Amino acid sequence: MKFGVIGAGTFGSRHIQAFDRHPDVELVGVLDLNRELAENAVANFASGPVPVFTDIDEFLAIDGLEAVSVATPDHLHTAPAVAAAKAGKHLLVEKPLATSVEDAKAIVDAAKEGGGILMVDFHNRVNPPFVDAYQAVRDGRVGQVKYVYARLSNTVTIASMIKWASSSSSLWFLASHMVDVAQWIVGERIVKVTARALTGTLEARGINTPDLFVIMAEFESGALAVFEHAWILPAGNPTNTDLKFEVLGSDGAVYIDTTHNRTVEIHTADSLDYPAVLVPPYGPRLTGFVLDAIAQFVDAAHGRGEVLATGEEGLQVTAVLRAILDSIESGEPVNVEAV
Repeated sequence: MKFGVIGAGTFGSRHIQAFDRHPDVELVGVLDLNRELAENAVANFASGPVPVFTDIDEFLAIDGLEAVSVATPDHLHTAPAVAAAKAGKHLLVEKPLATSVEDAKAIVDAAKEGGGILMVDFHNRVNPPFVDAYQAVRDGRVGQVKYVYARLSNTVTIASMIKWASSSSSLWFLASHMVDVAQWIVGERIVKVTARALTGTLEARGINTPDLFVIMAEFESGALAVFEHAWILPAGNPTNTDLKFEVLGSDGAVYIDTTHNRTVEIHTADSLDYPAVLVPPYGPRLTGFVLDAIAQFVDAAHGRGEVLATGEEGLQVTAVLRAILDSIESGEPVNVEAV
């Protein structure tokens, strides 16, 4: 099948890499408004020549194009996703699906209208530790889930590298992952949130977005969760990401630490490094859960598997994140909009 990628930044490059390596995919085009960025991405992550486009109509008119990834910045998913979906293409959209409920609904509706499949790339659903947690809950080994704790934060270096950081935040960039994976593992929707945010550190660097978010959430059963998401971890951290996740149940618990998993530690005279062993695509093949998630979209487009996360599930995450922002603005608990 012929696949194309919209957005040639950091994650768009991963999509290019995954499609280029996949034996059931012919990568036939990459679209980005920044032609130089797209050309560099193709040069770095594709094994052969791939046409580059800056016009979406020309891109969608590629002969035989059947499936499209949208990996544009968080707040710019809607227009290209809707266009691709209405053109009848199978559609993979990076998380979050959109940054408003209305835009997320527009993408879901466009996919139904166009007739293609829609998958949201919540790739932590195939991250092995979270798969183990999901299975432990499904098998009843932790009993009834009572509490979830999730922390996913980045160093200030990451926020400084993202050119569009002021149009996003650690809520959209990071919390979207954890809100999704928490609902997926527990098997319930989050229905109420209370949240606070702090600002100042990033603003002093010219990045107009909150430093951190702290959220308390309630699931349908009454189980509670706390989420922490910051973009201001010290630049000197041994890793750029801090990820902790816990599930406490009536009969057991699950504890995940992918930041300091102690699989590999590299000590030098003046540094300590914990390499990320689950994410990188080692060697020439599809490896690491990030590329594996994209490969699941390929399977779904070929009709031999289900999507990793549906458009409706992506819409639900967006509804939770919007409720969090409403709670921050009002200073009160907010019920999550039913979608």
